[in-house]
Amino acid sequence: MNAYITGKSLVCTLGDDKQSIISSVQNLKQENYLSHLQSMFQERLFYPIKSFDNHSNVERYHAILDKVVFDALKDAKITQKEQKELHIFIGSTSMEMGSNEEVRSHSINDTTQPLFKDIGNGSIGEYVEQLIGSKYKALLFTTACTSSVNALSYASRMIESGKIKRAIVIGLELFNQSTLGGFSSLMLLSQSQIYRPFDKNSDGIILGEGCSAVVVEANPKRDTDFRYCGFTNVCDNYSETTSDPSGVPIFKTMQSCLEKANLSLQDVTCIKAHATGSENNNLSEARALHQLFEKHQQQTSVTSLKPLLGHTLGACGTNEIVLMLYCVESGFLPATFGFETPAEDVVFTPLQQHTSCDHKATLLFNYVAFGGNNSAIILTNKEGK
Repeated sequence: MNAYITGKSLVCTLGDDKQSIISSVQNLKQENYLSHLQSMFQERLFYPIKSFDNHSNVERYHAILDKVVFDALKDAKITQKEQKELHIFIGSTSMEMGSNEEVRSHSINDTTQPLFKDIGNGSIGEYVEQLIGSKYKALLFTTACTSSVNALSYASRMIESGKIKRAIVIGLELFNQSTLGGFSSLMLLSQSQIYRPFDKNSDGIILGEGCSAVVVEANPKRDTDFRYCGFTNVCDNYSETTSDPSGVPIFKTMQSCLEKANLSLQDVTCIKAHATGSENNNLSEARALHQLFEKHQQQTSVTSLKPLLGHTLGACGTNEIVLMLYCVESGFLPATFGFETPAEDVVFTPLQQHTSCDHKATLLFNYVAFGGNNSAIILTNKEGK
């Protein structure tokens, strides 16, 4: 049995539906990238969702979550009866942290107010269960930057094995002061305020917020639906906060994923790199890609989506998958913005311009997380792959 992505949705800094997001991507060129960033970072260094500003944090969290869930269900043409049979998988780093910070702030000024909205992360699962009327308990994944891609692979494998019929997988990451302060204290945030993955002058990451959902089922509903081909998760025990600079664990993750999918590098249309822009990630992932290209004695296209979305942490798995699938369905592979001069050991040039494709592609998505959690997943909508 196979697993297919039959519905998807995304709310992010580029827009809150496929049409607005693709229009934003197509209008962005290397020539206007810096002015685009300058206009976005006037208030703070962060890629914001702009379309839900007139809400409190709690209202905003619910409004965004409601929209991505029902947009994905509509895209997959899920009936109300099928909704009740949906299994729920959620990947996030911060869960409801922004809502809890807001409630905590109110309690400081009014001691009759509760100290927290909720204790623990289970309430987000209970909210989605009630929202769609599912009879199943939600499963939560918090494995740092691999959270939502791990959730997607878990759901896909359960469908492949026949244990469940269909699932909705949600990635959620919204602004909160705790996360921004944490990354600032680690001195990982860019001082130049320019996202430059794999570039010699890259000086750090820029956080962002986004929420996405994908519906996964055993049978496709369109010829263009992407099939889950394979997945690998490898633990890199070099350090709790940095990757092994040799790149070997990341290389093994991507190579193992290809082997599980029974594919070689020549079958892959494009690699979506994790590409946080941090010095350690630039070096370790670049060396891993070098090893992959040497192993297969050829290269393939490489791109990074964080200059478009910001780093959306636990949600970057499904956020970047949905954005990449939107682009392929629209007939192009998206460019990597901000890359000018290759950093150490970068032997490839990420896509510099949006590149035409025939609406079909086999895509390798690579992710690297704090704690050494490395994941790679392959999706295709090509016939015979």
